[in-house]
Amino acid sequence: MYVPEHFALSTEQAAEFLSPVAGGDLVSVGPNGLDATFVPMLYQPGEGLGSLIGHLSRVNPQWRHPGEALFIANGPQDYVDAEWLSRPEAVSVPTWNYVTVHVHGELIAHDDPQWTLDAVRRISAGRGDDTVDTMPDDAVEKLLRSIVGVEIRITKLVGKAKMSQNKSPEVIEQVIAGLEKAGNTEAAEWMRQHSLPRAQAKAAMLADLREQAGTA
Repeated sequence: MYVPEHFALSTEQAAEFLSPVAGGDLVSVGPNGLDATFVPMLYQPGEGLGSLIGHLSRVNPQWRHPGEALFIANGPQDYVDAEWLSRPEAVSVPTWNYVTVHVHGELIAHDDPQWTLDAVRRISAGRGDDTVDTMPDDAVEKLLRSIVGVEIRITKLVGKAKMSQNKSPEVIEQVIAGLEKAGNTEAAEWMRQHSLPRAQAKAAMLADLREQAGTA
C-alpha cells in the first residue's frame, strides 16, 4: 500500500486500530489465484508483532491453502465534497477520506476443535458476548464441526489515515461539519480527535517560527 509520510500510522497506532476485534478481508493465494473472505479477527499482542486469530467455514477452501496472507481492516471513510475543502486562495477538488490497516503475515489453519473453541470464545469476549459459554454442549459440538480455526502470524503492519490532517484547521473544521451534516458522525469524530489537533499543533508551530523570524 502506498502511504505518504503525513498519512502514515505508526505500528502502535495500527495495532490499536485492530484491538480487540476487527472485521476485514482475509486475502490469500490458492491454486486458482487470489481468495478473499470477510471475517472478524482478534488481535493478540505477543512475540514480534503478535497475531490475528479467527475461524472460517469448513466448506470454505481458503483455509486449506496456508501461506502468505493479507488482512485488510477499514475504518471511518466517506466522500469529501470540494466545497468542504474550499479556501479563498485556491480551487479544490473532491476526494475520499479513509482509515485502513493492512496486516501482512503467514496464514495457518488450526483444524483442532479446542483451539477453535478458544478462538471463538476470545472473539466473542472481545465484543462483550459470552453466548458460547451458555450454549448446550451438543450445540457447541455442532458449531465446531462446521468451522476451522485460522491464525495470521504477523510479519508487517501498515496503517494509513488519509483524513485531511494535512489541511489547515479551518478546512478540517469545514470537512467535519460537512461529514456531520451528511450523517457520518464516525468519520467526523475521528477527524475531531486526530486530524484537528495535529493540524492545530502544526499551525501553532508555524506561527511561532514566523514570529521568531520577524523578531530576529
